[in-house]
Amino acid sequence: MRYFISENKNPLIYVSSGSVFRRRDFILQKRNIDTFVIVICIKGPVYITQDEYRYTLNENQYLILFAGHEHLGFRKSETQVSYYWCHFRAEGDDYRIVNRHELFMIFNPSRENHFSQLYVLSEYGELSDNGRAVQIFRQLLDIARGNHYSDRLPNYALSLLAMEISHEYIEKNFSSFTNKKINPNMEKVIEWVRVNYNMPLTLEKVANNFTYNRAYLTVAFRRYTGVPLMKYITMVRIEVAKKLLFQSSDGIKQIADKTGFEDEKVFMKRFKQLEGSTPTKYRNAFSRTKIVK
Repeated sequence: MRYFISENKNPLIYVSSGSVFRRRDFILQKRNIDTFVIVICIKGPVYITQDEYRYTLNENQYLILFAGHEHLGFRKSETQVSYYWCHFRAEGDDYRIVNRHELFMIFNPSRENHFSQLYVLSEYGELSDNGRAVQIFRQLLDIARGNHYSDRLPNYALSLLAMEISHEYIEKNFSSFTNKKINPNMEKVIEWVRVNYNMPLTLEKVANNFTYNRAYLTVAFRRYTGVPLMKYITMVRIEVAKKLLFQSSDGIKQIADKTGFEDEKVFMKRFKQLEGSTPTKYRNAFSRTKIVK
């Protein structure tokens, strides 16, 4: 799963919107456009491929189509279908497309810049049964069709929709984290790892640095973060490596050295385990993705 991430201190930029009502045999034409699109299915199924991923949208499900990525229908509808759509951009093209591992790295309830400051739109998801997101979308369509005192009004209606979708996703997937008590000892370990990720790190070295028993640290860290300490260290290193793949012309060996891996073979193995592709393929495949600096 991939995610659109952008700071919510600024509203998203509304481009256009509408609704689709089609009888059977509808299929989405192949496109690659320069805006993002929120699609909420009212009546399905609607069959959409984005890049190599196929999605079947049914009632109350949504899909985020990414700017600069190819999408098309992969199957004709057997029945009447309907959905709402809205094209949008991020203010200043200030956004990221991240995977779930990166999303976990972004989330930290003890920091001021955690999810409450972000739009978090999963590529595909299911809306709450309360119908709030669909209602907001209808209001957005109504606002976009009418006359209003400010051209910015559709931007704020769109942003309200994006924040509602973000809120529903975070509540469903991260409520156990947001409601838990902060452990200052484990937070210190997390911060230390983030600073020293490029050093040769072992479980023993981290435990000794904090004068913890190895077994205690193993259990306490996994209980607090949900992942083993050594895997967390690898995740931090891969996160930094991905930024270097985007933002520098460093070779694979250089990146492996800078991020604390034993050698480039270990780096490539760990990268493929977490990302499903080699560093080189990842760099080439996502060369168009915007990165927040």
